[in-house]
Amino acid sequence: VDMQIVDLPGFRDFSLDGEGQALAQRIEELDLSFMQNKRNVMLVVEQAGDAATMSSLQRAREFDPEFKRTILIRNKLDKYYGDLTPENVVSWVDGHGDLPGNLVRFALTLPHWTDGDLPPKPFRDILEDVNNEDL
Repeated sequence: VDMQIVDLPGFRDFSLDGEGQALAQRIEELDLSFMQNKRNVMLVVEQAGDAATMSSLQRAREFDPEFKRTILIRNKLDKYYGDLTPENVVSWVDGHGDLPGNLVRFALTLPHWTDGDLPPKPFRDILEDVNNEDL
């Protein structure tokens, strides 16, 4: 299988001036041209707490109503939700019921450390530790 990943700009739903609106239109045309192609899988990235990015999943639904080629990635949950715990993370990933029932869900833990710090140990070791934490 030959697979290429194309990182497209996110939709810009809010712009005040004409230049920003023109840019938003060009981005929409580019994104929709990829979304319409049934051979493309859509990785929809929603940053937690950023309402401006929440329209992407709805737009993906227009071209993939059964979510057969859509993968939703919700990131930065820990940055925006102070009450995020190992016990309630599944509820957050599920969107507390706001996601369509037929959208496949999974979660994974990525290695991380504080901005500006060096990794606490070699990346391969961190990756193995985090992998062992995932169910």
